[in-house]
Amino acid sequence: MGGRVPAAIIRSGQRIAGGEMKEAYYFSHDSNARNDKKILDMLSVYGAEGYGWYWMLVEMMRDDSDYKLDMQSKYSFNAFALQLYADSTKIQSFIMDCINEFGLFESDGAFFWSNSLLRRMEKKKKISESRSNAANKRWNNANASKTDAGAMQNDAKESKGKESKRNKKESKKDIKKNQYAEFVNLSQEEYDKLISSYGEDKTKQMIEILDNYKGASNKKYASDYRAILNWVVKRVEEEERRHGGSSGLPKYQGDSKKGYGGSDRKITRYDQTSNVREFSDEELAGLI
Repeated sequence: MGGRVPAAIIRSGQRIAGGEMKEAYYFSHDSNARNDKKILDMLSVYGAEGYGWYWMLVEMMRDDSDYKLDMQSKYSFNAFALQLYADSTKIQSFIMDCINEFGLFESDGAFFWSNSLLRRMEKKKKISESRSNAANKRWNNANASKTDAGAMQNDAKESKGKESKRNKKESKKDIKKNQYAEFVNLSQEEYDKLISSYGEDKTKQMIEILDNYKGASNKKYASDYRAILNWVVKRVEEEERRHGGSSGLPKYQGDSKKGYGGSDRKITRYDQTSNVREFSDEELAGLI
């Protein structure tokens, strides 16, 4: 558990809801949450931007099986900042204020969580268990009414659909994956699709971003290809818009003899003054 990272994250990053598009989980959200005193205190300091950060962090917690986010990993706040599109130092201050000043989160020093979310998820669990018990009774009732029979038929269809999804996932596991970076694996077809859609340079740049993020956060995806489509492409395109067509992100400059994932690879970052600076992998992890 000590090495686990949030959402993003990441089970932060969101566990990003990444990899192959993962199931979207539900949690209730009051329409007047912005009027809560703790929220108002936070808004008075961080404004609407902080309100957005708060709910994004709660969403990441919902995606975690324990509804908690790791804050003890070396790169935890870097990973949070990556998903919240903000500076890691600012995000760290925001999270600590939510814990110590506003009372929006609780923490034991290793993880932090929302008591409000825990209460809601416990209530949802009890409702789900109650519905599950009711469904089992219908299945075991030999004299079920036509309504109950229709409900059982729907349950059977749902079970069949889930079985079909499992079979598809198992068949996807048989597809051969090639290693394009230390932590990034793609099938030849997936890599060719990225090249066709975004070009070779941009594809390598996106692979580099995902590789550094996974290395920094210890994040694992069911599909690196889906992770790239899910958020890396968006990240690069947003940076390009900010820099007038140039992403402003580190560009790949690998030694062709070493291969894309070679140990001697370097990253070059170009700024608006055409100055060039080379970054090591460790420095790059801090940048993103």
